[in-house]
Amino acid sequence: MIRRFAFAGVEISIRFLLLFSSCKAIAVPTVHGPAGIFVIGDTRPVAGEVAKFDLDFVSGYTLRMTWKDIESWNPNTGAPAYDFSRIDATLEDLRARGKRMTLEIFITKAPDYVMALPDTLTWVNPHPQQGGVQPLPWDANSQAAYAAMMRAMADHQVAGTSWRMADHPTLESIDASIVGLQGLRELSGTLVADSRYDRETFIQSVVDSVASNREAFPAKFGFLALFAMDDNEPGESLDEAVYARLMARFNVPGAPSLGFFQETLSDAGPNPDTLGKLLKQASSQTYVMFQALRPWELRAGETRPPEIASGTPVTGLRHAWTNYGSTYVELYGADLLATANQEPLRKWNRFLQAANAIRSGKERLAIESAAGTDILRWIADPLLSYRLWSAGPTWEWAPESFTSSSGEIQLPHRNDLPSRFFRVEVLPPE
Repeated sequence: MIRRFAFAGVEISIRFLLLFSSCKAIAVPTVHGPAGIFVIGDTRPVAGEVAKFDLDFVSGYTLRMTWKDIESWNPNTGAPAYDFSRIDATLEDLRARGKRMTLEIFITKAPDYVMALPDTLTWVNPHPQQGGVQPLPWDANSQAAYAAMMRAMADHQVAGTSWRMADHPTLESIDASIVGLQGLRELSGTLVADSRYDRETFIQSVVDSVASNREAFPAKFGFLALFAMDDNEPGESLDEAVYARLMARFNVPGAPSLGFFQETLSDAGPNPDTLGKLLKQASSQTYVMFQALRPWELRAGETRPPEIASGTPVTGLRHAWTNYGSTYVELYGADLLATANQEPLRKWNRFLQAANAIRSGKERLAIESAAGTDILRWIADPLLSYRLWSAGPTWEWAPESFTSSSGEIQLPHRNDLPSRFFRVEVLPPE
């Protein structure tokens, strides 16, 4: 007789409690997230870029655009004009290839017409490449324009389809960034030193920006770049205060989820004790996403820096999984096209998806009992390996002495225990 069990609703037979666990050392988040290896797209339109990375070990593509690429002012209608054509085309191109999309919209700079309004509040970001005049995060004009753009994008019918963009099956995740800042990061201290800065006003502006995204796209995964940031006020640091407010607002039952992100992934970075401290804290409660700091694959003549000394993105993937339980990583195209990387990345892409499927409750387990033998079965990926763990009534877990890649393990008999508990762990690639 086959008895089926689902991880999402832990069910008990007379003798077995079956848990399908992704890793004994990592607390499984209550919210699963996006999964797989994604390629970092160019901010400019590049013909054939999606096709170039139509590889079996690439789960999706990250489309990156600026707010100004999407929105302008139409003097004929006296209203904002939105251009979603590039997003439409990319969604449909990816859908035809069975891939998924992450959408990142850079909102540090507002559209020109918003910046030209006489009552728009601005500040000057001193960053030499990405700075300049930007709206203050609490500027009412920019906040209203961003919220309106998010609603228009969510309700926009993707060209050639019957789907609203918020319902398109290819769109998996979208960044929920901060108006005039993007992520929670400002290294110069200029913003918090502004005479108009107030901690509560700033925190509320972060929540408002994120809410504009999460309320428009509640069925999609949202994420915010989360770094250390402080304003030298006594007591709780600014980043911890923002983090606590965001967790209380979004990662609670009935609210759209919010994950966290950094574009700092390297061989050993971010360090979970320093730059990645808040990500580590978040990793047991929500999903954590990473983008590579830079390609591991060097251009001709480049000297290898110490942060990618291993020479392989696999080291970064393992770091993201081991320290943060992350099932989502964005890599640069050069690493994906390098022949030596492709087989190990194929295994890692499958592992990340398998681990996330467990978290989402999609995996099914079964017990088959015949002739006094109990066999635990599951749908196994032939590229991956699995380990059986067991425990008695005291829930002291111990690994059994064998692993399997077949999706079948004969359960050992221990008649001295009144109850027996088992879980199956999918092992990260070597």
